[in-house]
Amino acid sequence: MRGHSDAVTYARNLTSYVARMRAVDSSIQVIAVGDNDMAWNRTVLTGTGERLDYLAIHHYYGRREMGGDLRNLLARPLHYERFYRDVEAAWRELPMDRRPKLAINEWGLDLPESQQYSIVAALYGARLMNVFERQSDLVAMSAVSDLVNGWPGGIIQAGRHGVFVTPIYLVNRLYATHLGAERLATRVDGPTLATTREGNEIPVLDFTASRSADGRRIFVKAVNTDLHWPLSARVELRGAQVSPDAIVKRVVADSLSAVNGFATPEAVRVTQNPLRAGNSFSLELPRHSVSVVTLTVRR
Repeated sequence: MRGHSDAVTYARNLTSYVARMRAVDSSIQVIAVGDNDMAWNRTVLTGTGERLDYLAIHHYYGRREMGGDLRNLLARPLHYERFYRDVEAAWRELPMDRRPKLAINEWGLDLPESQQYSIVAALYGARLMNVFERQSDLVAMSAVSDLVNGWPGGIIQAGRHGVFVTPIYLVNRLYATHLGAERLATRVDGPTLATTREGNEIPVLDFTASRSADGRRIFVKAVNTDLHWPLSARVELRGAQVSPDAIVKRVVADSLSAVNGFATPEAVRVTQNPLRAGNSFSLELPRHSVSVVTLTVRR
C-alpha cells in the first residue's frame, strides 16, 4: 500500500529526473504515476517542481468487485465519471499551467470465463469509453490492456490454430472508426436501475454524441445496458440539419451466455443496417447492445 511518504519521495525524485531530461530536450512531455487515491495525486502534483503533462491512472475491475451482480459491472464506469469530477475540483486549486490531463493508459476486466468474452464485457467497455468521451476535457488518452493474449483481458486471443477478437476489441474498433473531434451536448431521459454496490438510479441508457472534424458527420453512441429488454429511443437533434439517410452499426449477441472463442468467433458480432433518420427519429436499441449511428449533416 503506497502512502504519503511514498508520494513525497516519488515527487522529489520526479522533479530531479524531469529537470535533467528537459535540460536536454525542453519539448518532452511527462506522464507521471497517478492513482485512484486523490491524496496521492495531490501530493505528487504539489510536490513536483516541474510541470507534468499527464497523470497516468489505471482502471481495473473484476469478479471480486462485482460481487456476483452484473448490475454492478454495468454501473461501474459511472463511478469513474464521478471520480473525474473530484479530479477536476482538485485541479482548480492549482495554477492553470500545473493542471495535467489524465492518461488512462491501462483499463481492463477480469471476469469469470463464462463472461470474459461475452456481451457484458462489451457493455462495460462501451459505457467506460462513453465516460471518456464525456470527460474528454480532462481525459486526453486511454488504452485497454492487453492487446494480444497477456492476461485474460487481452482483446485479441491467438493460439496455434486460430485467432479470435473479443467483444471489447469490437467496441474499441467501432468507436475508433467513429471518432468525433467535437463533443456535443446531450440530455438523456430514461429508465434507471438499482445496484448492490454502485448505488441506485443508474441510467440504463448511456448516450454520447460528437461531430467529425470536417463537420459533415455526427456520431451517436448508445449503450443499452438492460440485459433483458430492448429500448425504443426518440432522438431529437438541434442546431444542425441532417440527412434522413443514416447508418447504424451495433455490437450484439443472441444471449448473455454467447461468448467469442476459437470455435465461436462471431457469437458477439457487429451488424450494420440503414436507418431512416433526420432531426427527429426513432432508434431501436436491442437488449444488451452497443449502437453507433452515423448521421450526415446537410450543407
